[in-house]
Amino acid sequence: MFSSSSSQVSVSTTPKVLALASDTSPFIIAYSWGTSGFRGTYSNPATLPASQAKSVAFSPNSSAIAVAHEITPFISAYPWSGSGFGTKYANPATLPASSGQDVAFSPDGSAIAVAHSGSPFIAAYPWSGSGFGTKYSDPATLPSAAASVAFSPDNLSIAICESSSPFIFAYPWSGSGFGTKYANPATLPTGGANGVAFSSDSLAVAVAHTNTPFITVYPWSVSGFGTKYTNPATLPTGIGFGVAFSSDGLAIAMAHTTTPFITAYPWSGSGFGTKYTNPATLPAAGGKDIEFSPDNLQIAIAHDTSPFITAYPWSVSGFGTKYANPTSLPKGTGLGCAWGTVGDAKYSQFVAVAHSTTPFISAYPWSSALGFGAKFTNPATLPVGTGDGVSFSPDGSAIAVAHATTPFVSAYPWSASGFGTKYTNPATLPTGGGLDVTFSPDGSAIAVAQASSPYVSVYPWSGSGFGTRYSDPATLPTGAGNDVAFSPDGSNIAIAHTTSPFISAYPWSGSAFGTKYSDPATLPTGQGSGVAFSLDGFAIAVTNTVTSPYVSVYPWSGSGFGTKYADPATLPTGTGQNVAFSPDSLNIAVAHNTTPFISAYPWSGSGFGTKYTNPATLPASTGTGVAFSPDGSAIAVAHATTPFVTAYPWSGSGFGTKYTNPTTLPTGGGNGVAFTQIIT
Repeated sequence: MFSSSSSQVSVSTTPKVLALASDTSPFIIAYSWGTSGFRGTYSNPATLPASQAKSVAFSPNSSAIAVAHEITPFISAYPWSGSGFGTKYANPATLPASSGQDVAFSPDGSAIAVAHSGSPFIAAYPWSGSGFGTKYSDPATLPSAAASVAFSPDNLSIAICESSSPFIFAYPWSGSGFGTKYANPATLPTGGANGVAFSSDSLAVAVAHTNTPFITVYPWSVSGFGTKYTNPATLPTGIGFGVAFSSDGLAIAMAHTTTPFITAYPWSGSGFGTKYTNPATLPAAGGKDIEFSPDNLQIAIAHDTSPFITAYPWSVSGFGTKYANPTSLPKGTGLGCAWGTVGDAKYSQFVAVAHSTTPFISAYPWSSALGFGAKFTNPATLPVGTGDGVSFSPDGSAIAVAHATTPFVSAYPWSASGFGTKYTNPATLPTGGGLDVTFSPDGSAIAVAQASSPYVSVYPWSGSGFGTRYSDPATLPTGAGNDVAFSPDGSNIAIAHTTSPFISAYPWSGSAFGTKYSDPATLPTGQGSGVAFSLDGFAIAVTNTVTSPYVSVYPWSGSGFGTKYADPATLPTGTGQNVAFSPDSLNIAVAHNTTPFISAYPWSGSGFGTKYTNPATLPASTGTGVAFSPDGSAIAVAHATTPFVTAYPWSGSGFGTKYTNPTTLPTGGGNGVAFTQIIT
């Protein structure tokens, strides 16, 4: 939770970081946040929380971040800066008595409170730049359980919600700690409470709970609870877990267990307004926590099921178009989320090109402002043969090249210094020329599309390199694999290949291929050459050779392929070689073999928009690879003749003026291109 209103604290309201508490290691994940949404992922803290994290909170000035978790010490706190996590603060001298359920800082930053699962159910401490002070005395009247805790923005009250009647306890709060418990509200919530929040003006308090109406709100004053507000006309559809008011006090939102998983209403002194329309793209599953950004321009929900965190623009009109998922997804259920306003991380961005002559791979620093930097030194051990595909791992710690000659794939550590010492080849090599390579979104697997049966090889991936090759799918692709892609949540894998049906897709469990999905009802019209999932996971695109329309796009869901979208009104002019979606899923680009060699279109749930104007300076020849930069501010095309790679600024208007070519060019025909970024 973000304490956004206090006369005692003056902080920026611009969100710079979005943090997630998760049930899977590393338990806390922090994402840099920019105007386009998720950017990179901060490095994990050196000392992780001890177990499943239930809640996360930033201090009001974002100089600290705290995590409530299941195993002793039940609360972990860290300094926070533009560089991310600092060295963990010493544990409080008197620990919370049991599993941490929720954590909150007071709005003036002078206290921190932890709701926990055993008596006395609440622990509060003074807070300073040195960390935890001596625990405040327990309240005279204890809660009977605790699930969530919140301070009022005026710093005068603290509320704890719980699973048993009366479901909410509230106390005055001061520099001395807890005051005498307020009288219970006249009308209690109807069931176990999971979330509590005060409005930004401290004039209302809301409770999310297990039984209908699932949300209950009361007027609040120094006298305590007022008469319950009338329920909203349209109720949430399931058990409420998280509730939040916008910091301007004009909206209230709730995370709950059943679709649409998130429900929001206008809010005023009169109570609930008419429910906002659900977001066009819903969260993937049951909501666990919800938070508005401190500037009221975004809303985020932590939830079950990948991608585990979902964010939307927010305005007086309600939800905007979902932000693209983070590049590096959490590995488990999102249980809590929080916005912070400090995040001046510097991004090292890089771009790499796989090409036809030695050294077969060229890599460069990348700047959205300046373009290509000075080429990195070649790897000490070069790939063997034509580089046909290149990919960075999601966190930018590795780079892999698919190439024509055994061992068919080569991988290297990657850092701001460039290539590290080549990883040992996989014990079981791909069986033929590597034509493309990609990492799974969580970085736990690497897949190679190859020229010989079984046409795709997938391996576990770790900091040690390749693991033992996974078993082949029960139903193989029917021809040489030209391209391979994982869905953004890592639950599916698709291969574009040379013979009908030209595209094969499978569930992916992280350990094995599932049963092949049914072929699309309308097949691509020729050999599959490129494949990509949209970053929101709702579309899959295939480029094909031989016959028009050269690109086919289908809705994608847990059931597989939907009915093919209508072709773009203006088709690519020749054989489609590769395809990419922008990180926000709002654009799609196709590299192809006749001028203008690259075609780009707006993309939405309705399909292709009107083709963007061609770039003023075209790529020099056949476009063989295409990629957007991680922040969506640039697009690069690999092509057959010098300069072998061409890059442009990218915006909502399409292509900008071509970047200057790299000083040291790739040495041969470009076959693939990839970007990455690393927070430093």
